Formats: sequence, structure tokens, C-alpha cells
Amino acid sequence: MSEQQKKAEARKILLWQQIGCIVVALAKKMDIPYKKALDMFYSSKTCEKLHNEKTGLYLMSDLYVAEEVEMEFNEAADA
Repeated sequence: MSEQQKKAEARKILLWQQIGCIVVALAKKMDIPYKKALDMFYSSKTCEKLHNEKTGLYLMSDLYVAEEVEMEFNEAADA
């Protein structure tokens, strides 16, 4: 495995862990089941941004990203 492949694999593992932490934070913040929080996260534009390294969103805290997802859904509900 090349050094670049190792870095890509490590990034993937860290992203999975971060997503888990974001989902837990979102579920607690909104007082919803983890499954619903997971579904919300994966259907959000914030999820797309998190997977795009160019946005830098992966550098933000889990709580910050959870708040972004919550705001996204609140804005959609208000529209």
C-alpha cells in the first residue's frame, strides 16, 4: 500500500468516526433517536460539504457541524 493510499484510508476512518460523533451530538441536541439523526445527517447538504475536503468543514468541531445540520433543517422547515 502506497503512502497516498494509507493517507486516504486513514482519512476515511477518521471521517467515519467524526460522522458518528456528529450524529450523537445532533441526536442529543435535537432530542431525537440516533437513527433519525443519522438519516438527517446523510440527507443534508452539510454531509456533502463534510465529504468535500475543499470546504474544510471536516476541520470544524462535531458540535459545530451538528449545529449546521440543525440550522439547515430548520431553514428548510421555515421555507
